[in-house]
Amino acid sequence: MSENLRITMKDIAREAGVSVSTVSLALRNDPRLKAVTCEEIQKLADALGYQRDPALSALVAYRGRTQPTGNYGVLAVLHDWDRREECLPPALFETIQGIREQAKMEGFQVELIRLPTDAAGLRTLNRNLFYRGVRGILLVSVRQSHLVMDWKNFACVSIGEYFNRPNLHRVSQNHEEVLEKVYRRLWDLGYRRIGYCNLRVSEERKHYRFAGTYYKCTQLNDEDQHHVSPFFFDEEDWSPLAWLERERPDAVMCSIPHEFLKRLAGSRFRVPENLGLAGFSMAHAGDPYTEKFAGSVMNHRQMGTAAVRLLQNLLHHGFRGVPSELEQYDIRVGSAWRDGFGVMEGDR
Repeated sequence: MSENLRITMKDIAREAGVSVSTVSLALRNDPRLKAVTCEEIQKLADALGYQRDPALSALVAYRGRTQPTGNYGVLAVLHDWDRREECLPPALFETIQGIREQAKMEGFQVELIRLPTDAAGLRTLNRNLFYRGVRGILLVSVRQSHLVMDWKNFACVSIGEYFNRPNLHRVSQNHEEVLEKVYRRLWDLGYRRIGYCNLRVSEERKHYRFAGTYYKCTQLNDEDQHHVSPFFFDEEDWSPLAWLERERPDAVMCSIPHEFLKRLAGSRFRVPENLGLAGFSMAHAGDPYTEKFAGSVMNHRQMGTAAVRLLQNLLHHGFRGVPSELEQYDIRVGSAWRDGFGVMEGDR
């Protein structure tokens, strides 16, 4: 065959003695074919010098998304919250809205599914998704640290930090950038004893990335700055008052500033008169509790958008299963500072 002629899937099919559709499935690692069949056809394609046509490949993917294909255009969005979608936490609700909007643009349907809590339920879910033709899975803010599923059948992206077994492709917030932005802003406003507090379970689920960034910021600033120990609290019956009296910060960074403010009631601490208060990792829209506070805000809708784009890319190129450490995509979404209640502007 002439070197100037492009090798096509028809050529591969003729050499392999299979149909063109089988070659197409094999080149995309489609789980409907045996792994050994995919490997043999891919090796033959390499030997023949086959190269994808980017324009044709994009056209095929577009047609596959826009033409009726049964349930093959469904993305499964798995979560473990026992609530209706409209009652989910604002950040999670915004993320799912971003998923729905981008999935519609890409030609996918979205099915929101609550994860079962037992092994038998997971096996049933795994079978149902596979036999219905679902090939793309998004795990959204899953609070379980690991799940046992037959991952090789699916292209998967995890949104959030806590779920880490297996280590899938991931979209999450840029923890270091989010917290450092708040710290630097408070420092520029003249605060010098900047404290940090967060839910203990939040730190655990984010692998102490926020706390680590806080320690980094305190070490990199003036040598004369006195260290303020961070305050980690549980979800019930917590109070920052003893910590404030002991550490005497002049400003505090907190992930839930509205709850922190409530717990100052009746004390000598007044925000912002004698105590600055800034939130971090707040939803930039849709959260009535934090929308008035100064601090860093996240576009959680953009996290959903980025996750669908990544998943669509994985599906298009036939990537399935758990990636190796050197092949994993890890997309980090940044934040923006928002002026608001809680800090005094200008030199203090």
